Amino acid sequence: MNQVRITNRMLGQNVIRNINRNLEYMYRVQEQMSTGKRVNRPSDDPIVVARVLAFKTSIAANDQYKKNMEDAKGWIDASESALGMATDVLQRARELAVYGANGTMPEESMQALGEEVEQLLDEMVQVANTSYGGRYLFGGTVTTKVPFNKISDTNNLQYPVAYQGDTGSLNWEIAPGVVLPVNENGRKVFVEAVDDGSGGNLSLFKLLSDLSGALKSGDYGQVEASLGKFDQAIDHLLNIRAALGAKSNRMEMAMSRLDDTQIGLTTTMSKLEDVDLAETVMNYKNRENVYLASLATGAMVLQPSLIDYLR
Repeated sequence: MNQVRITNRMLGQNVIRNINRNLEYMYRVQEQMSTGKRVNRPSDDPIVVARVLAFKTSIAANDQYKKNMEDAKGWIDASESALGMATDVLQRARELAVYGANGTMPEESMQALGEEVEQLLDEMVQVANTSYGGRYLFGGTVTTKVPFNKISDTNNLQYPVAYQGDTGSLNWEIAPGVVLPVNENGRKVFVEAVDDGSGGNLSLFKLLSDLSGALKSGDYGQVEASLGKFDQAIDHLLNIRAALGAKSNRMEMAMSRLDDTQIGLTTTMSKLEDVDLAETVMNYKNRENVYLASLATGAMVLQPSLIDYLR
């Protein structure tokens, strides 16, 4: 039977190798304590690292969707607020039309009512040109150019205001494969607002302009006839505002749901990635004791040498 010859060199190498291994184990636990992470590199646990990276990707994507939702809700709320002011303008104009339709007001009063309606027309133009974050709300996809300008062409249906935007939609991606249009284009809101009775449309600006002219000219019949058109215009804006309000509520619910999802993803990722500090401290103490024991054992094994035998 062959016997393996054990030399002092082999003993020394084996001891040093075991000491280094124990030192490496202790270093890894110490690294976990300092970083708070169970895995700090792919080699620590490739499967866990892959799952953690997947969770981080999902969390980052959800963060971007959350920003998209916040921006979309801000745009929607700003649009609804602007249309609320437009509704106030129309309601005030209707009140003036009621005053002017009674047929008893003197000419000076009718002129004053007409002048106030002109001011309301200017206010409506300002509302139609409302911007949010440097982008115009009601220009369709043309968000960097003023959508409405006053003109002097009395033959234009939109007189005295022309629309320079388009009818495109601004779409925000709020979830994977889910796109939400957040804008209402100015043509739909302000231009194609009221049925003119002949199969065409009457803009809010033309409606106000006609009322101002009728008041100034003392045309009580035309003033009275405008009341029904103002009711149509107010209902038109209220319907659009209701749709915007529904979208805003949807954004709130979606953001709340996304917050819950983020909490769940973060919690699960933490369970995979983070260490139990108490358990890790205990492991570190065990590794430290094993390392110190290996040093003590190694000192005894490596101590004998030729000089020791010659003493």
